[in-house]
Amino acid sequence: MRLYPIFIKLENLPCCVIGGGAVALRKVRSLLKSNALVTVVSPALCLGLKRMEKKKLFQYKENKYKKTFLKEQMLVIAATNDEWVNKIISADANDLRILVNVVDSPLECSFYVPSLLSRKGLSMAISTQGKFPGMSKRIKEDCSPIFKKYAKYFKKLTGLRKDIYSGQGTYKHKVMLAKRLMRPDILEMIENKKICNVDGLKAYLKLY
Repeated sequence: MRLYPIFIKLENLPCCVIGGGAVALRKVRSLLKSNALVTVVSPALCLGLKRMEKKKLFQYKENKYKKTFLKEQMLVIAATNDEWVNKIISADANDLRILVNVVDSPLECSFYVPSLLSRKGLSMAISTQGKFPGMSKRIKEDCSPIFKKYAKYFKKLTGLRKDIYSGQGTYKHKVMLAKRLMRPDILEMIENKKICNVDGLKAYLKLY
């Protein structure tokens, strides 16, 4: 199966989590970090979700799953401990053309939640299409050191890139300068604060 990789904006969009246990808690936390409008459907909630519900961080429907709960939702995550209920949720979501993720059941998902590295505005997703989550986590651990290095200077690099494209010069020249930002020696100069702006970059590259 070929998948289309995507980062999706969920801010102020309705998303539903079916289930009230520890897995549902993790999914709710993740959705809230994206500023989604979260609804949780479950007869009962774990302690963590109870605390969040008291703070009104999500809408809570204290009930067993019903298809009507999916109406007007952007996506749904099935995180119950009942495989049959999860299958029904998947079928209902597909019928309503709503994106659905069923925890621990790749064949019933229309999207997968990747292992994510995220720091200071930089994000990298790793996915095995639900086939081997443990491998995603291992790759995430292996990539973490170099990811943190780039994340540390991400704000500075994006600032320099913005200044390059808003400054003077031909578009071709600007593209060339922006590409130079990723050279190891340039990163080292930025790290050592020997390049602080576009003029410093041009001087180092002897482009004046």
